[in-house]
Amino acid sequence: RTKHGEAAFTEEEQPISYRALVLTGYGGYDKIKLQVKSMKKSQLKAGEVLVRVKACGLNFAELLGRQGLYDLLPAPPVTMGMEGSGVIEAVAEDVTDRKVGDRVIAMKRHGMWQEVAVVPANRTFPIPEAMSFEEAAALPINYMTAYMMLFEMANLRPGKSVLIHMAAVPVFILIHSCLPKDLNPSTS
Repeated sequence: RTKHGEAAFTEEEQPISYRALVLTGYGGYDKIKLQVKSMKKSQLKAGEVLVRVKACGLNFAELLGRQGLYDLLPAPPVTMGMEGSGVIEAVAEDVTDRKVGDRVIAMKRHGMWQEVAVVPANRTFPIPEAMSFEEAAALPINYMTAYMMLFEMANLRPGKSVLIHMAAVPVFILIHSCLPKDLNPSTS
């Protein structure tokens, strides 16, 4: 204890205070509240990293989740956010392919709409040097949607063609980036 009677903590035990956007109930934007939370750095489990979030994405699934229409989001109260980007502040002992200071894209089912997030290291990806945190945070869900639509759902293979009737602009741009160089998609 300190001379004032407060509990003394080592640096690893020192609680981290952070702000989070929490969905407190289903409905409009009035159900999303800014709350202050805390955690300990030492709470990292095997395979996890602590990311200081610099930017986070907003996608269609989160809009559905806010209205209670997305089954994969836990019931409120819950911190939303599937994608974000930031800087790694701590790594679990067994994590060898990430280090403190790495700029990363981070993904998880929920919990990225906060200043710090614990994320499985295998769900983080290095950010290219020329890419901003904002660009990196907007990439994962849109890119995965485009890739899955082309190669999983449409089963696009060499020698095949694709007709894209409609896609949101970010997904459409990413569809073009996923296509083989010799393929010229038809769009309408």
